[in-house]
Amino acid sequence: MSKCVTYYTLTNQIDQLVESFGTRLEKLTLADKLALRVTLTYWLFHCEVADLGEYTLNHALEDMMQGYSEDCQINLKEAIAILEGIGKDEAEGLIESLTAQLRCL
Repeated sequence: MSKCVTYYTLTNQIDQLVESFGTRLEKLTLADKLALRVTLTYWLFHCEVADLGEYTLNHALEDMMQGYSEDCQINLKEAIAILEGIGKDEAEGLIESLTAQLRCL
C-alpha cells in the first residue's frame, strides 16, 4: 500500500486536497490521478523551460485536457483549484506521491 500524500509534501493546499479526496487521493480515479500527474509535470516543465509569463496550473490543465469531455474534468478542476499557487517543490512531492500510488495498482 502506498503512503499518504502528506508523507511526500505538506502544505495547507495539500491538506485541503487530502480533505477533499482522501489521504491517498482514493476519491480520484486512475485516469484522474494520471491526468493530475501529467498536469503538474506539464506546468513544471513550462515554468522551468518555456518563458510563457504567468503560466498557471489552470493553463496547464486547459492545454493538457484539450478534447476531453467536461465530465472527465470535474475532479481535476476541483483539485487544480485547490492547488493553484502551489510551489514547485510541493508539486514535485505530489507527483512523487501519485507515481507511488500508480505503481501499486
